[in-house]
Amino acid sequence: TVYGADLGFSGMQVQGIDRVIAKALNLRKAAGVIVRDIALGGPADIASIKRGDLITHFNNIEIDNFKRLVAVVIKTRPGQTVPVKVKRKGQTLDFSMKLILKPEAWGVNKREVINLTAIGLTIVSITPDIRRRFNIPWGSIGVLVTMIDPAFASRMLLRRGDVIVQVNQNNVWRPDQIKQHYREAKAAGRPHLLILIKRVEGLSYMMLPVK
Repeated sequence: TVYGADLGFSGMQVQGIDRVIAKALNLRKAAGVIVRDIALGGPADIASIKRGDLITHFNNIEIDNFKRLVAVVIKTRPGQTVPVKVKRKGQTLDFSMKLILKPEAWGVNKREVINLTAIGLTIVSITPDIRRRFNIPWGSIGVLVTMIDPAFASRMLLRRGDVIVQVNQNNVWRPDQIKQHYREAKAAGRPHLLILIKRVEGLSYMMLPVK
């Protein structure tokens, strides 16, 4: 994935193809890049680009490999509309994708750790290093649960490695956002927060106690 702060953000993850992939797809040559994943609600998703699409042209430039795509992407800017040509199951399709400024949630680089001692929870921002260490997939945006106090474990539905995606229907990507929601709930006398978590088995809602 290639994104910079001032580049146009497409919200898709791609990889180059080799002769083995080309042969599997019945292509005459190994050219283009294949879409591995699409960010929900991002420019590529809105443009109707899908996983498995083979990008052959981006911004009217032929894409023969991943390196070529990088060279084209680094010249784009937020707000720019780029034409994208793909091959999908034998068909050639044309799309128009409006690039955006990379959302803050996609550019977390500062490690931030917060301990919610009242409920025995330690959470951390998902930096590139944390993402690698905990094998967090591309596109998983949120806050990572790194530790649960053993004294609270038997009463806590959360597990180490859970990614908290939302709190009370608000997307979160920094631990201090969760802490702020916690403080507000405590001040209002609400006993729980509704959180959306992401695990290997999928997304799930659960209640986070407020002490």
